[in-house]
Amino acid sequence: MKNALFLLLGLWLVSCDSGVEIERLAPKDLVAVSSFISPQDSIVRVYVYQGKALGDIASLEKALIKDAKVSISDGSVTQNLLFDEKTRSYAISNQLLKVTASKQYALQVSTATGTVLKATCQVPPNPAEVQIDGVKDGNDFIFSYAWPPLEKTAYFTYDFDLTDVLFRPRLGATSGPSFSVIVIAQNNLFDNSDRPSKTIERKVINAFLAEKVSIRTVFNSIDKNTYQFLKTKTDANNWNSNASGFIPILREPQPVFSNVTGGVGVFGGYNQRISTFEIL
Repeated sequence: MKNALFLLLGLWLVSCDSGVEIERLAPKDLVAVSSFISPQDSIVRVYVYQGKALGDIASLEKALIKDAKVSISDGSVTQNLLFDEKTRSYAISNQLLKVTASKQYALQVSTATGTVLKATCQVPPNPAEVQIDGVKDGNDFIFSYAWPPLEKTAYFTYDFDLTDVLFRPRLGATSGPSFSVIVIAQNNLFDNSDRPSKTIERKVINAFLAEKVSIRTVFNSIDKNTYQFLKTKTDANNWNSNASGFIPILREPQPVFSNVTGGVGVFGGYNQRISTFEIL
């Protein structure tokens, strides 16, 4: 995430507006912050970068701010984060911070030059258990995944993979279980209020040629800050990928969402649930 934030700093600088109203700053005075917190994280990290004047060589090492004062508060207790050279981030054990579902947190970053950045986020409630139902179709397994309850999850991402696979190639069965191509190509970032009415249906090819196979689902309930950042980040990446000049782009680059006052960046919360469904 830290690399994505730094690479997208240029898009923030050329945009007319960010996700929030901020004072227009010269690139060299702009500070960018990135942090996503979750009850499941063992270590909470905050990444802090300094903008550079236009024309300077962009590099993570030059942009890194190592002497900032960084703190996160839950409204009653404030914890200071220390800079970690190995990960190039400000870090604290979650045993001290104790990120909790449904609780709001406030981030503050103060630099040696006097810049003060602030942001808040609220960690989503604990996600509901993922429900999978499926049927055998020849050697394949077709399954459906029910959408999460709206009152539990407003925004979410999810991903499937196969786990506990035991497959021995043999005559007439050289390829083991795998997801159909459509699973790889799908968009997995959702606003629950705009979700499609039907359930998600997918297929595990050659599932019943294995001796053992399960579906592992990683479900992330995310707050609105994280959703808007990921959505606009994807849009920005798509714009940048098509900006080679081979095909003319007729629209201006759109701003990447920011909820940080005094600079740019994102402070978001998420809550993760990992589930396993045994096919065989």
